[in-house]
Formats: sequence, structure tokens, C-alpha cells
Amino acid sequence: MHTSLIDELMALAATEGGWLGFDQFMALALTHPLEGYYSRSRSADQPEGPFGSRGDFVTAPMLGPWLGLVMAQKFRGLRSRALALGQDPGGLSITEFGAGTGQLAADCLLALAQSEALPSRYELIEVSPALADLQRQTIARHLGRSLGSQQAEPILERLVWSSYQGTRSGLVVANEVADALPVKRFEWQGLSQPVLEWGLAFEQGRLVWQSRPATEAMERAVRERHQMYRQDRPDLPDWGMGHQGEWSPWLEPWAKSLMEGLRWGECLVLDYGYERVELDHADRSRGTLVGHLQHRRVDDFQAMLDQPGQMDLTAHVDFTALHKAWSQHADWQISLQTQADWLLEHGVLEMAQDHLFSGGQQLGQVPDEPAKLRQLAGLQTLLSDAAMGQSFMVMTAARLESTRRSSPVAPPS
Repeated sequence: MHTSLIDELMALAATEGGWLGFDQFMALALTHPLEGYYSRSRSADQPEGPFGSRGDFVTAPMLGPWLGLVMAQKFRGLRSRALALGQDPGGLSITEFGAGTGQLAADCLLALAQSEALPSRYELIEVSPALADLQRQTIARHLGRSLGSQQAEPILERLVWSSYQGTRSGLVVANEVADALPVKRFEWQGLSQPVLEWGLAFEQGRLVWQSRPATEAMERAVRERHQMYRQDRPDLPDWGMGHQGEWSPWLEPWAKSLMEGLRWGECLVLDYGYERVELDHADRSRGTLVGHLQHRRVDDFQAMLDQPGQMDLTAHVDFTALHKAWSQHADWQISLQTQADWLLEHGVLEMAQDHLFSGGQQLGQVPDEPAKLRQLAGLQTLLSDAAMGQSFMVMTAARLESTRRSSPVAPPS
């Protein structure tokens, strides 16, 4: 069955000589305004769109308030830093990319309201109108239920849905966003042979995989990665013939744009991924590209093409590339940790004790409410080596000194 998305893919392929890079397919399959995966309207069967138990996957904010509580703590720290510099923290804002259901924003804003440390505005960068509607409803419902409508209303007025334009001071967060940036697929043919790029062609109205020699930019990027892999870990096996992986020409420009839009403050990228020596290990010979559908992992490359817009498409984040983009800004302090280490360092266990237990109970005992039991189980998932604790990474970049061009006092422009 032809849809407007398939028609658009066919038209785009025709302009490219009948061949389409996978990154172009992935971009349209995820964000096509009518039939893209993240653009589809919610339904009675999937009230939270692709998220949650009735969707295709669960994100960290759906496992309890833990990321929101740590985000709120980070923002309060920025306010304190601004005050220490003799500046008014009232102009500091929070910007969240790809806010999903809106639960992270709701948890963070509730914690900041309770500590009287609200941002001047909470900016949500969202390409999907359907998800923006879901975020509005989630945040309004959560704050209204927790604070009452009268107290919630002035907080809701601080919400802004926009594109990432101008500059701001404060906190910028991208949770499980970078993994959805479009990627190209490559295949290694050895040092003496050209790198191949796997893209798509139409045969009898059906999308099929087809390879061709990589572009000069892709060839250079893949060969640099292979050289780095061999230099950094000569003890590991070399890539074999046919080794496949992904390269995202979108990641570094996106990462640079985060820095350029933040005058002063801190940026957080939370996602599953690896540093390059692990990402490019010879044992990972098919790459990391997968689909997600109804809580099932889809590894079949052809299945990813057969129903464009019907499943999530994702690849592990190259944190070495992210670091490279950020390190061009010499005045930023950059760090990389596992999600478990980052949460523990920021006191999530102490937060859990305050949030889950009362009457002198200690962490390690069982909460007395079903909802809190679920939140405790969610925290265990976030911290567990076997779940999200080690496979998810947190990269931060902070500029916390006051200079002429980076001051916390200036309002968003």
C-alpha cells in the first residue's frame, strides 16, 4: 500500500538517481509530518504514543521521578553558582530536547516549585505536534494533581515550545535524543578497497538494500575510525571483511549547536552508546542499528524498510564524536560517566530515601505504597549493570565562569 511517506521516499530517491542514503530514509521515517513514527497521533490503544507499556519502549523518566529530581538539583546548583558570581539567577532557563511524554519536565518543575527555584522559562524543543500536545497534557496533569490548579497555572505559563534559536543561560538537556539522529550504514572492505555505503532503492515498488562506494566524506570518516581503533587497541582483533557500522553526519553539527546556543550553564546528553573503541569493536560486526516495535527489538534490516514510520529506528551514540565536537570549545569542562555513576554521584539514593520512605524507614526496606514500589523498581533498573546503569552514558559540558560573552544574567535572546 502506498502512503504519502512512501511516495515522498520514491520521489526523493528519483532525484538521487534511484538510490537513497539510509540517513535520508531514517529522517523521514521518524519525522515525516503526517506519517513519521514520532508524528503519528495518539490512539485509545496507545494513549502515550510510542512510549510506555502500551507503546514500543519505555524511557528513563517513565521509571520514576529520579532523573527529574537530579535535573532539579543541577539547576539549583546553577542558581547557587550564579549567586556566588554576584549575579541574579532569575534569568536562568531550562531547555529540553525531545521531551517525550513530558514526564521529565513535569518531575523537574515540581521539584523546583517545591524548593522555590523555578526557571524563568522551560523551553521544549519538539518537532512533533502530536508529542507537543502529549507533553502539555502530561505536565499540566502532573502539576495540577500535585500542587492544585491554582499553584500549577503560573508554572505552566513558563512553558515554551520552540526551535533552538538564539542563546540562553541555564541548563540544556537531551535525554534519549542523540540515538534517533539519522545515521548512514557503512561496510568495510579492507584497507585496499573502497568503503561501501548501504542505502536503499525501489524494486517493483518495494524498498530494498543496495550498496555503492561511499562518498569522500564518509570514506574519510570511516578510515579515520578504523585507524583510531587500531592505534588505541592494537591488542584487539581487526575489522574483518564485511564489518558494518554506522556513521552519523548529523551528530557533530547537532552537538555544536547545543554549545552555540548556551552562553553560560551546563549541557547534559543522556543516551545509550559507547566511546569509539567499544563502538567499533570487531565483534560488533553488524553495527548497532535496531528497530523497536511493541517492546520487541527488531534486528532484521529488511523489516526496518518494509513499514516506514511504523517502528522506532535507533543506533548507539558515538560519544567520542560528541566529545570531539564539544572539545572545540576550550572554555567548557567536559565529563563522561555511566548513568549509574552519574546518578549515584548526584545523590539519587539519598533522594530516594527522602521520597520513598517515611517514619524512620531506611533505604533497603520495602515502601508501603504500590506506586512507590514501582518507583523503587524503576530506580533499580536505572542503576542496574544488567539494565540501564552501564549501557546508558551521561556526557556533560559546563561553562560556569562569568565572562563578557558568557554571563548568567542575560535573559534568553
